[in-house]
Amino acid sequence: MTGAIGMSAWTQAIHSYLTGATSSRFRNQEVVIANHWQGRDNLLWRIHCEDGSDAVLKMFMDAGQARSRRQFSGQEQFAASGLAPEPLWYDRYPHGLPRQILVYRWADGVSLAPSDRLHRFAHAEAVSRVHCASRDDVQRFSPHPFNLLTFWQIWQAGEAPLREWTSSAPAPLFTEHLSSLWAAAHRLINAEMPLLGETPPSPIHGDLRVENALFHRGQALLLDWEFFGLGDPAQEIARFLFYGGDDWTDESQDEWQEIYCCGNTEPSLPARVDLYERLFSFQAVTYLLEGIRQKAVPPVSDSGQDAESSNYQSFLICALTAALRRSVTQWGLSPLGDRDGDLLAEEIRYLTSSRLPAS
Repeated sequence: MTGAIGMSAWTQAIHSYLTGATSSRFRNQEVVIANHWQGRDNLLWRIHCEDGSDAVLKMFMDAGQARSRRQFSGQEQFAASGLAPEPLWYDRYPHGLPRQILVYRWADGVSLAPSDRLHRFAHAEAVSRVHCASRDDVQRFSPHPFNLLTFWQIWQAGEAPLREWTSSAPAPLFTEHLSSLWAAAHRLINAEMPLLGETPPSPIHGDLRVENALFHRGQALLLDWEFFGLGDPAQEIARFLFYGGDDWTDESQDEWQEIYCCGNTEPSLPARVDLYERLFSFQAVTYLLEGIRQKAVPPVSDSGQDAESSNYQSFLICALTAALRRSVTQWGLSPLGDRDGDLLAEEIRYLTSSRLPAS
């Protein structure tokens, strides 16, 4: 169960676990559940304990065993240095609860604001400290590709079926741009792979989004370490900058990276960040296309559209066109012409129709 009703239904079970389970550090204490909210793949409760401490109980709703262990490990390693909330315990088989849970100290702070220079400075400094930490104590790899070679092997495996699918449709303009981008990506990878392909992994946070950080008294605190492990710091930075949203300018992102590089002086890192940002711009196009090909959302039918289907199709047209425009610009390829938007819209409408098979 999720949502306000579902969470309320679990609140009594959470309280019973905290006050009665043998694995709970708050057993036989007075516990007050002050608040609850829903995360992306989890449910969370804020707890007041009679000893005056506040904590968070997090119930993992997806791949909980792996994620709870990773988050506990990441917070355990970096809490002492002020980069993560202090973890208290995790329970793979909590009595009376359906999923794994993690309990950690409540941390004060405000939401990170990348537009604020003090926030940017603190966050970049915190991330560099994580990436420069010893890898000897990290026992697991992050679920993300841990270097450029693995990233390319995973992503490029989907090239052939995607190109075959688009080329079978009456979508010559989209197919032309897609072919040009794949060719440019192959040229770049062939040139850079011998030098940058197999860099050694380092500790990474794994989910370095703005909403996964707090700012408090001049320092940044990183939250939600569910994907913590060994990985590629350049890939993590590039993903954070590329998907960071419109809340901060290009100049602010450049400043964030400059501050980060003051703490992490690995020589090849800036070049790898730039490379990944270019790859992410094209991957955003293929990600949307693959979702359509796999019919992740029911295809739009020719026999009529309800409001939801029409809105979904309009969203895909806008998102794919914007992603393609951004990608060809970043790769220095022929830009979209003034009339290309209308042509692309028609081609995307066909791609989203139920007439085109997935393979």
